[in-house]
Amino acid sequence: MKTKVRICLYAILLMPFLASAQVKAPNAFKNSAKINLAAMVLNNVSFLYERNLNEHWSLQAGAGYRWGGDIPKVFGLGDLVVTGYSQGIIGFSITPEVRYYFNLCDCGKPNTGLYAGLYGRFTRLYGNMDLHYWSESEYVDVATFGSLRELGGGLQIGYQFVIKERFVVDLMFAGPRLSSNKINFSLESDYLDEVLPLIEEKINEKLEWFGMDPISIDPSADMEVKFRFQYFRYAIGFGILF
Repeated sequence: MKTKVRICLYAILLMPFLASAQVKAPNAFKNSAKINLAAMVLNNVSFLYERNLNEHWSLQAGAGYRWGGDIPKVFGLGDLVVTGYSQGIIGFSITPEVRYYFNLCDCGKPNTGLYAGLYGRFTRLYGNMDLHYWSESEYVDVATFGSLRELGGGLQIGYQFVIKERFVVDLMFAGPRLSSNKINFSLESDYLDEVLPLIEEKINEKLEWFGMDPISIDPSADMEVKFRFQYFRYAIGFGILF
């Protein structure tokens, strides 16, 4: 009898805490871990971690690793046909972000719906490439080793929603950014005097098309190119709340 009375007293004492926990349960999750499904198409695995600060603001950090991938031939520069080794293009990226959720609808979930944010991007890529130069009678291989460093930032617009209480879908559908890029190449060829002016000419043609200032390449085996470029970020994040 005493045992039953004790159980009833404990239940009565715990009822306010249980009720409070039930009310807060839907909004109790302040963290989410996501993977960018769209990045995997480009041989890039990208993870995202988001921390909710309040009903409007959150912080997100992204980290990605590229393990390989071909360089499309559309990047060929005139008489240079650029091809890449799939095992040679590797690198990483870091993307910090701050978000503001408009809360246009009362969805009952933290940090869901339409949002806008500011994000930064630091990328470092390394890889081997072959530049095939047409020397009037035949293609000549120009072996290269290159690295690319990108540092930039932009605006992100997207929509996030929760399914089944614990799973989150993050659609980042508009993310323009401006970045400063630096590319380094080491060339090994007997045709440098012919190849370097051609590379400079074709790069400047593309930069002019984007309304950017021309560059100048020093005539040496070690080449460094600096330029600004507009990028566009998009992602489909899928993850879990915790």
